[in-house]
Amino acid sequence: MSGASRCLSPSDAAFLRLELSGELDVTNIAKLCDITVLAIEKDHRRLLLDLAAITTCDNGSPYTLLGISHAAGRAGGSLTVTAASEPVRDALHRTGADSLLAAPPF
Repeated sequence: MSGASRCLSPSDAAFLRLELSGELDVTNIAKLCDITVLAIEKDHRRLLLDLAAITTCDNGSPYTLLGISHAAGRAGGSLTVTAASEPVRDALHRTGADSLLAAPPF
């Protein structure tokens, strides 16, 4: 997993868009957690995740995404998956997280 880019809306600086690429698995999911905690602490409470460039996604990562979504919600924000690669869609479906995360229909 690598790459993070900001996309602030002039009307609401609380949005932060993160574009991730590479593998999303147990070896690097902590990095995503760290990034999102820092974003929430800096008042970027509405997180938009673009996972279209993720090449591998293990079965644990959707649960971490749910945890991040819950943490953002407790802070008055949200997490939305704006795009997902086939490996991410498959992992979300296998774990049932696809029905629990805010995301467009996959």
